Amino acid sequence: EDSRPGVSVTVNDDDEAALVVSESTLSLAEAGGIGTYTVKLASQPSGNVTVSPTSNDTSIATVSPDSLTFTTENWNTTQPVTVTGVNDNLVNDGGQRTVNISHTASGGGYENVAAMVSVTVTDDDAALVVSESTLSLAEAGGSETYTVQ
Repeated sequence: EDSRPGVSVTVNDDDEAALVVSESTLSLAEAGGIGTYTVKLASQPSGNVTVSPTSNDTSIATVSPDSLTFTTENWNTTQPVTVTGVNDNLVNDGGQRTVNISHTASGGGYENVAAMVSVTVTDDDAALVVSESTLSLAEAGGSETYTVQ
């Protein structure tokens, strides 16, 4: 019979399920401006993880691909996400619009894990600029000039 004292070992797993996004903000032009960032997992999943990047307003910017798949082998390899600005042919207040790209994960122990990227889209439309707001003309054939840009 072995009379040596036993040793009890407890290993605490400190790996957290989280999405690692290379950019928290992105800026791009309105008409077809393109921005790219990458996504990977913070820890090895127990199985396949699907991450779905989604624009909260596709009239401002679209996102592709629709989903990213991470496995127990490629979980720490970055995968690209592309955001494209959408032209609205309107002059936007402040010269820009903002959209949020949410990333929701499912599977492999990553259920309800999320990340966000805020995207600013710079307006390419300009308001009309009139050089003069008031013109004074003589009644009998007077003339003044103004320009519109």
